[in-house]
Amino acid sequence: MKKHLLLLSLAASAVLADTFTLGQINVLNTPIKESPFEETITSESIALHNSETLSDALDNMSGVNQDVQGGRGESTLYIRGFDARRIGVFIDGIPVYVPYDGNFDYDRFLTSDIAQIDVSKGYSSILYGANTMGGVVNVISKRPTKTLEGNIKMGMVLDSDGDLSRRVGSINVGTRQDHMYAQLGAVYSDQNHYRLSDDYTQVAGSVQSEGERLRSEAEDYKVSFKTGYIADDGSEIAIGYSNQNGKKQQPPVSDPAYSQAKYWDWPYWDKETVFITGQKNLGSGYLKALAYYDTIENSLYSYDNINYTTMNTAKGFKSRYDDYSAGARLEYGVELDKNFMSVAANYKKDVHEGYDIHKTTGVETMNENYEDTTLSLGVEDIYTLSSQWQILGGLSYDRREADKLYDTNTAYLNMLTLETQSAYNPQAAVIYSPDSSTKVRASVSQKTYMPSMKDRYSRRLNSAVPNPELENEVSTHYELSLQKQLGTLSTRVNAFFTRVDDAIQSVVYPQNTAYVQNQNVGSFDHRGFEAEMNYKSDGLEAGGNYTYISVKNRTDESVKRIDVPRHQLFTYAQIDLGYNVAINADMKLRKGSYEQKADKSYIINPTFTTFDLKAVFSPTKAISAEIGVKNLTDKLYAYDLGFPMAGREFFANIGYNF
Repeated sequence: MKKHLLLLSLAASAVLADTFTLGQINVLNTPIKESPFEETITSESIALHNSETLSDALDNMSGVNQDVQGGRGESTLYIRGFDARRIGVFIDGIPVYVPYDGNFDYDRFLTSDIAQIDVSKGYSSILYGANTMGGVVNVISKRPTKTLEGNIKMGMVLDSDGDLSRRVGSINVGTRQDHMYAQLGAVYSDQNHYRLSDDYTQVAGSVQSEGERLRSEAEDYKVSFKTGYIADDGSEIAIGYSNQNGKKQQPPVSDPAYSQAKYWDWPYWDKETVFITGQKNLGSGYLKALAYYDTIENSLYSYDNINYTTMNTAKGFKSRYDDYSAGARLEYGVELDKNFMSVAANYKKDVHEGYDIHKTTGVETMNENYEDTTLSLGVEDIYTLSSQWQILGGLSYDRREADKLYDTNTAYLNMLTLETQSAYNPQAAVIYSPDSSTKVRASVSQKTYMPSMKDRYSRRLNSAVPNPELENEVSTHYELSLQKQLGTLSTRVNAFFTRVDDAIQSVVYPQNTAYVQNQNVGSFDHRGFEAEMNYKSDGLEAGGNYTYISVKNRTDESVKRIDVPRHQLFTYAQIDLGYNVAINADMKLRKGSYEQKADKSYIINPTFTTFDLKAVFSPTKAISAEIGVKNLTDKLYAYDLGFPMAGREFFANIGYNF
C-alpha cells in the first residue's frame, strides 16, 4: 500500500478512535501497537491496574522504573538507567519538564483523561527535538467519537486501620458533531494522610512514629479543554487548554542515617498550558504544526523544626519559582517512491525566575533569572526495500543559546558567562519482517543531553561552584529487538547496550575543597535486556515483563548510579468468574538498586515485592464497581531509604460510562 494512502487511512481511523492523534509522533508513522520502536500503555491497561498517577502507570512497563525521591517529595522515573532530566516527557507532543532543572513530579499527573502513553527507549523520533538522550514519554489525551460520550468516576482509599485517607473523582465529557468535536475533562484527588506498614518501628533520633506518616497531605485538581475541526480529507486543527493545580506536604526522613532532616512544604505546584496544532494532508504527504505556551509555578518553604512554625535559623526560607516555555514545531512528511521522508524544526524558549520571599514582611525579591533558546532541525527517512525489509536513518542538529544570566549571589560571579551548546545526533535502524506476525529490529542511535540551568548555575545552597562551560553528555545506543505475535499471545524481547561519554558528575572543587562542582568527568555503560509476554482470551488476561539493567561507571567504579533496580518484575492476571464479576491481581518485584546514605556511602536497597488485588463488578456495559487492596501483605518498603511508602490500603471505585 502506498504511504500516502496509509496516511489518509490513519486520518480516517482517527475519526473512529478515542485518541488525540495530532499529539502523536511515531518513528514509522504507523499504528503504535505495530511499531517495533514505541511501546504503549492504553487507558484500558491504566484502569486494569488501577494506576492513579502517571508514575504508577509507567512503573508497570519494562525498562521503566519509578523512584520516589523523599528529599524532594517527588515521584520521578528512569528509562534504562537514565533519570527524568535526560528523558523527553511530552503531553500531546508538548514538552512538560521544568526549564530550570528538567525535573518533574509525576505523581501530580492523574490518569483519568489519558487515552494512552507512548514510550520510546533509546531510539526515538528526531521530530521530538532536543534532549531525548534516555528516551521519550508522550502522554496522549482523549478525543470524542460520538455525539455525546463521557465517563464519571468516584473513589476512596482507606488505610489499614479503615480510616479514610484519600478521595478521588473525575469526569470527562465529549461531543462529535459532523466535522467538529470538543472534549472537557476534570479530575480531583485529595489525600489527608497515608499510614505506614505495621512493620515500621521508630528508630532513635527519628521524628516519625508508628502509624500515620507525618506531613503526607496532598491535593491535586486539573481541568482541560480542547476543540477541533476535521475536514473531509482527514486534515485537522485543534486548540487546547489545561490548568493543573496542586499542593503537597513533604514527609520528613524517618531514619537520619539516610538523609539530613529537612522540614519543607510546597504551598502550591501549578501548571498551565495553551496550544494550537493542526495537520494538512497533501495527497502523498502532510504538513503539521504546533505552537504552545506552558507555565510551571511553585513555591517552597523551609522551616526550622518538625513543628513547621518558625524560620529563625539559616536553613529557614521562603522561595517562589516562575518558569515558562514558549515553543513551536513544524513538521513535513512526504512519500518519494520507496522512501518516506520527514523533516522538522523545533523551537523552544525557556525562562526561569526565582524569588526570595522575606520571612516576615512577605516582600519578594528576584534572586535569579535565566533564559535559554533551543533550536533543533532534523530529518529522518524510511526506505522500504521490500515487504520484509526497511532501512531507517535520521540526523538532527540541536543548538542552545544561553540568552540571559542574572544572579544576585556574588560568589564566583566572574565565572558566570553565556555559553552555547550544539550537537549532531545521527541514528539508523534495520527492520526485518519475515511474516506478518514477526518483526526484528537492529538499531544504533546517538543522543545528547544539554546540561540544564541548574547543572550550570546552581550553588546548592552555597555548597557548590557554578560551571556554565559544562559540555553535553553524549550517549550511543545499540539495540536488538524481536517482536512476535502467536495468536492471542504477544511477546517482545529487547537487548540493549548504551555508552555514555562526558557524563556530568559532582566533584571536589580543586581551588576550594570545601565546595563541589559539576564537571564532565564520567563515562557509563548501560546494558541489559527486557522480556515481555501478554495473553488474552475470552475469560483470561495475563502477562508481565522482566527487566535486567546493569549500569557501570567506567571512570570511577566507587561512584554508583542510584535508584536503578538491577532486576524488576511485573506480572498480572485478570480472570472472568462469570456473573459480570472479574478478579484482577498484580505483583511487582524490585531488587538491586543502590541508595546513598547521609554520609555518602552506598547501600543496596532491600528487595521488596508488593501484591495488589481487586474485584470488578460490571452489571451493565455502562456501570462498573470495584473494591480492592494495594500492598496486600502490608510490606514495609521504600524507593528512597528513610522515606517509607504506604502500607496496606483498601480502595473502592464506581464508574459510569455514557
